[in-house]
Amino acid sequence: MRLGVIADDFTGSVDIAGFLVAGGMRTIMCSRPVVVGDSDAIVMSLKIRSIPKSEAVKQVLEALAFLQQAGCDRFYYKYCSTFDSTSEGNIGPITDALREALNCSTTLICPALPVNGRTVFHGYLFVKDELLSDSPMRHHPLNPMHDSKLARILSSQSPAKNGHIYYDVIAKGSIAVRKAIEELKADGVNNIIVDVIDDEDLLVIAEATEDFSLVTGGSGLAQGIAHRWRERSGKTADLNAAFVVERRKAVVIAGSCSAMMQKQVAYYKKLAPSLSIDEQACLDDPEYYTKIVAAWVLEHQDQVLAPMVYATRSPSELEENRKKFGDADVSSAIEQMFSRLTGLLADKKVQNFIVGGGETSGVVATTLGVDAYLIGRQIDPGVSWVRSLDGAYQLVLKSGNFGSVEFLEKAQEMYDGNH
Repeated sequence: MRLGVIADDFTGSVDIAGFLVAGGMRTIMCSRPVVVGDSDAIVMSLKIRSIPKSEAVKQVLEALAFLQQAGCDRFYYKYCSTFDSTSEGNIGPITDALREALNCSTTLICPALPVNGRTVFHGYLFVKDELLSDSPMRHHPLNPMHDSKLARILSSQSPAKNGHIYYDVIAKGSIAVRKAIEELKADGVNNIIVDVIDDEDLLVIAEATEDFSLVTGGSGLAQGIAHRWRERSGKTADLNAAFVVERRKAVVIAGSCSAMMQKQVAYYKKLAPSLSIDEQACLDDPEYYTKIVAAWVLEHQDQVLAPMVYATRSPSELEENRKKFGDADVSSAIEQMFSRLTGLLADKKVQNFIVGGGETSGVVATTLGVDAYLIGRQIDPGVSWVRSLDGAYQLVLKSGNFGSVEFLEKAQEMYDGNH
C-alpha cells in the first residue's frame, strides 16, 4: 500500500502526517505536485475548506490525479475532526466526487479523534463532553457549527445515502463491523458513519475497512491505518525524527479565535513579548502597519522565547468588532497583513514560524512558497514541527483547537533535539 492523503487545509495536513509518521510510515507532505521520493504515504495539502464547492472539487480531483501518478493505491480525504463545513459543503460534494472518480459506491465517514476529545456516538459528534453544536465551534467565525448529527449535515450538502454503524456493533470487533458494512452496501448506502469513543475503536474500524479504496475522516483513523500497515509489513515505528529542530530567528503568529487558542495566547503572553494586532490599522494603512509590526518582531529576537503577534479574540470581542467595523472584511485584512508580515520577516532571515490557526497557517506557508515538507516529531497529538525539504524554514502549523495550554512554549523546548 502507498497511501495518498488529500487534506483540506495546512494544519490538517500536518495533523495527519504527524500521526502517520508516529505510526512508522515514511511520509512526505506537499502543497503542489512535486517529484516525490521513496515514501509510504504522501499528504497533499490544499486550502479548500471554505472556498466555493465547485473550485474545491476541482482542486481535489487534480490532487487525486497527482497521487495516482505518484503510485498511491489507497486514498484518504482528511477534513477537520469538528467537521467544519457549511450547508452547501464542502465535505459532502468532495466525498461524492472522490467516490465517483475512484469508482467506489461506498466510503467511510470517520471524523473522530479521541486523543483530542472528538468522539462520535449514535452518529452525533462530540467535542469532549459537549455536543459539537454546544461547543465553542458554534462561534467559529467562518464555519459555525450548529448541528451535531453528521448525517443531517451531510444530507444538507449532498444527495448521497447515509448509514450508520453504532457503537454496539463497533464494540463486537472488526468481523461484526465488516458484516454491518456489507449489509449497508447492499442497501445502497454511500456514506457509512461510524461511532468512535476511543483509540481501540479506530483499530477495529481500520481493520474492517482495509479493502476500502477511499476513506474519509479526521486524523484519528490514520492511527489505525498505520497500526495495520505495521502489522502487515512487519515494520516497527521509527522513533528517530526526520530532522532536529534548530534554534533560529523565530516568531509566533496566532490567528485563530478558538477557545484553546485563547488559552494558549493568554498563557504565552505571560512568558514572552506579545503584540495584539490593531484591526483598524490593518484596514486603514496595511503596508505601513505591517512594517511597524515586522520591526517590533525583529527588535525582540534577543529573548529566549519568540515574540508573538496575535489576532486571537474572544466571542465578545469578535462581536464588538462586528459592530465597530460593520461590513468591512476584517478577517481578510488581517490575513493580508500576516502574509506581508511573513514576507518581510523571511527577508530578514526569520526562519522559524510557529502559527496558530488553519487559515493563518495556510497564509504563512503559501507566502513562504514551501512546496514540500519533512515531518518531525509531534509536539502534542496532531501537531508536529515540519521543515521545508531545502531546510530553509522550520514551521509549526497548528489548528487553533489543538495542543495543550503550554503548547507555544513547549514547541520551542524541542530546539536542538530536546524533547
